[in-house]
Amino acid sequence: MSFMYSAVVVYFAFCSKFSVAISCDFDGTNTAADFNDTKFLGTWHELERTTFQWGENTWHSQVWVFKRGANGHLYMAYTGYSAQSKSCSSPQTGLLTHSGSGASYTLTSEGRYEAALRVAYTDYSNVALVYMCYAPEVLGTCDRNRVHVSLLSRSPSMSKAQRTILMTHIDLECVENGHLHQATSGLCQEPIPSIPLGK
Repeated sequence: MSFMYSAVVVYFAFCSKFSVAISCDFDGTNTAADFNDTKFLGTWHELERTTFQWGENTWHSQVWVFKRGANGHLYMAYTGYSAQSKSCSSPQTGLLTHSGSGASYTLTSEGRYEAALRVAYTDYSNVALVYMCYAPEVLGTCDRNRVHVSLLSRSPSMSKAQRTILMTHIDLECVENGHLHQATSGLCQEPIPSIPLGK
């Protein structure tokens, strides 16, 4: 067996074990035009989502609640159903800090976890499309395995027409229709945002 043949065998064995990283142009995506964060406040249900980071352990029945604090800061409370524990998680509240232009934010949760959050589209009353990156990179990119795309609705259901509208606004080239998976809804109660006194 030649050295070259051995090297090829090792290379393909390595590639079969570790998937090649796919980079997404996260900061290059559009955000909702003339975004009005006040109209976006309230409750949103995640009905479809990508599962790149957690696979089958991705939460179902996620419920997000956006609320403004006394000092004007924007907060996001969230919970979701874990198939592993067969229960809804304890509600967590994160601080949303505006970053960049448009509907682009940094979500700081539990005082230490940071993620990039972009509202790509919303009609405020019915549906919304949100991108999240759990490990933002300096150049504005995000490894696809750290990307989370959410199709949100004000209610625990969505019509085909509403879904079609959201799909036409997905501009993350690394995400395709087949990457979105339906989530079971209605399992978790609406979380109450935990906002520090005076904040």
